[in-house]
Amino acid sequence: MWFKSAASNSGGGTGGRRSAPSILSEGFRVDGDIASSGEVHVAGTLIGNVVAGKVTLGESGSINGSVEAETAIINGALQGRLVAVNVILGRSAQVRADVVYCSMRIEPGAVFEGYSRRVERENLSEGEGKQLLPALKALRPAEHSEAVAPAQAGE
Repeated sequence: MWFKSAASNSGGGTGGRRSAPSILSEGFRVDGDIASSGEVHVAGTLIGNVVAGKVTLGESGSINGSVEAETAIINGALQGRLVAVNVILGRSAQVRADVVYCSMRIEPGAVFEGYSRRVERENLSEGEGKQLLPALKALRPAEHSEAVAPAQAGE
């Protein structure tokens, strides 16, 4: 409906279609966690954690919590923790977080305060990012139809 995928891009559990991103608009605030198998765009305020296939934090957006994604594009304020395979800190990013990544690009003008740790993709399933890849696989509708239970402390 929103996006038409090419025949070469078909796959997944949506019948060959890419689903529209979930959007937390400017002026909207969420206190809680968000989990999505697709894209999440944050232009408002999220006080909590987000696990998604792709997370885009807009210039007016802020997240106070952890972000776990295959791809994270940060242009707003992030405070907490970021674990992603691909990370892009845009020119307007204000990141005060520890970051675990496979690939990271920091554009001129971005502010980054915290620790960063580069890992190989196969090592994300161990150690620092041990919950990322299993969590993303569990969110994929074609592979898992049950609801995702929130992670408990100490797991």
